[in-house]
Amino acid sequence: MAYRALYRIWRPQTFADIVGQEHVTRTLQNALKEQRFSHAYLFNGPRGTGKTSAAKVMAKAVNCERGPAPEPCNECAACRGITEGSVVDVMEIDAASNRRIEEIRDIRDKVKYAPTEVRYKVYIVDEVHMLTPEAFNALLKTLEEPPAHVIFILATTDPHKLPATIISRCQRFDFRRIGSAQLVGRMKQAIAAENITISDQALTFIARMAEGGMRDALSLLDQALSFGGERIELEDVMAITGSASHAILAETALHIKEGAASDALDVVRRLVQNGKSPEQFLDDLLFYFRDLLLYKTAPQLEEIQDRIMLDDKFQELGDVFERSHLFLIIEKLNQAKHDMKRASQARIMLELILIQLCQIGEQAASMGSHSSGLSSGSAGMSSEEVEQLKRRIQMLENQIKRLENGNAGGQELTVAAAPRRETRRSSIQPTVKIPTGRIREVAAASIEPQLKRLRAIWPDILQQVKARSVRLHAWLLDGRPVALSQDALVVCFKSVIHCETTSRELNKQLIEEVVKGFINRSVELFTLMENQWKEISESVGAPNQEREQAAEQTESESEPVVDEAVKLFGEELVDIKD
Repeated sequence: MAYRALYRIWRPQTFADIVGQEHVTRTLQNALKEQRFSHAYLFNGPRGTGKTSAAKVMAKAVNCERGPAPEPCNECAACRGITEGSVVDVMEIDAASNRRIEEIRDIRDKVKYAPTEVRYKVYIVDEVHMLTPEAFNALLKTLEEPPAHVIFILATTDPHKLPATIISRCQRFDFRRIGSAQLVGRMKQAIAAENITISDQALTFIARMAEGGMRDALSLLDQALSFGGERIELEDVMAITGSASHAILAETALHIKEGAASDALDVVRRLVQNGKSPEQFLDDLLFYFRDLLLYKTAPQLEEIQDRIMLDDKFQELGDVFERSHLFLIIEKLNQAKHDMKRASQARIMLELILIQLCQIGEQAASMGSHSSGLSSGSAGMSSEEVEQLKRRIQMLENQIKRLENGNAGGQELTVAAAPRRETRRSSIQPTVKIPTGRIREVAAASIEPQLKRLRAIWPDILQQVKARSVRLHAWLLDGRPVALSQDALVVCFKSVIHCETTSRELNKQLIEEVVKGFINRSVELFTLMENQWKEISESVGAPNQEREQAAEQTESESEPVVDEAVKLFGEELVDIKD
């Protein structure tokens, strides 16, 4: 008899043989037990997780001569015929190669005929997402109301490509990726009948490479059995998959951490000489750093425990790398993988990304040594340097005391600080565009008693604005009302940002509404800078300007605290806020 692949020999023949899909098999068995199985099922999930195998087991269970039963007997003529594929009433159709509307019309025309050998006709449509839109439309009505003797089982890896009208006519079952421990257990069952020994590390690595697919795991195991002889080790499996060894990956990660670009390039040279693929090595390196990040984030994960078992240096490297450094490395490697697909020389791209990563590692190492040098330097300060620091602190404390007492030292500091403050104020340029003519009219028609009253209630207006918008209140704090006519209000600002933000339409409308609630009339708000207001008020006339200064002086006189602050620190350092 010709040799059969392991995944064919160990294909599940009962629901109990299907590994890792208990949520599916239990539901189907209960439906069979209670005779409540549906006319259409949709099995979706990753490749190699048992979708088609579960469909064939289902076909045997509903047609078993001792059933329908929760498990097929695999002994009667119906079960044996379905297993061998000789029963014409159970048809397995590959939708990838039979995707046209003609094939679906043929199925639609034949479903009305009763089965000839078994109890139910079962149509297993694999890769159903490959059907054309016309073929789906031809299947719709038959799938919704098929004859009582027909069951449809659709299988796909991409359920999102199916029309919603198809999905709604089926009972949907989501197949999951199979865990590493379950894959290893199944592979141990497969090799038990063979006169071959394989290490646990090799089986764990095969399970990782299979990525949750039982068929992939058994295919890799079959290839390893053909390669390794009577005993198979981890190195044998890595040789057949083209993967880099854990020692090489750990060595490369250490070179990246230390910033040793020449050593990392030597690793690439050795890999290429040994026939390894740069693309595969980049993938392996990306997954290695991803596992390092997972180790620092969630070390209890099953796949991380598998990595720790396979690589004795993994934990040590995981403790050395910082999480932020790993984030950056993974981002760079992922971008390099994307760029390598379009590159003509994959080796050059690999060397470039390793040099970049080593430069990042070198910078991180130098920063660490620099910070440690600073720490050791500060810890080893001489007594003379400590005394100098103490004298400087004492001098600063004395200056603060003189400021509090208002003596000459404080005056000197005030005088020294005044030019800086003046420079900052004078640096504000009138960059805000304003309707100068309209504001000049408002300034000329300003009603001084009402303006004085508005200034008195301005803190209440600010609080009302704050209740409606905290952010706008922060902008408006810098403003000062300078003119109020019958239909307009002018507010000047020191900050350009505050002025521009407050003049935006929505902010302007909100302020106008709040002011209206206090003065019982609508006014239009105009905003401008202090230097702009100074020019406009001077052009309008001295009397208005003098009245404004007199009002400001009256306000300051009504506040003794302000007078005292001016005496202590000087007018230039005192900033009056409500």
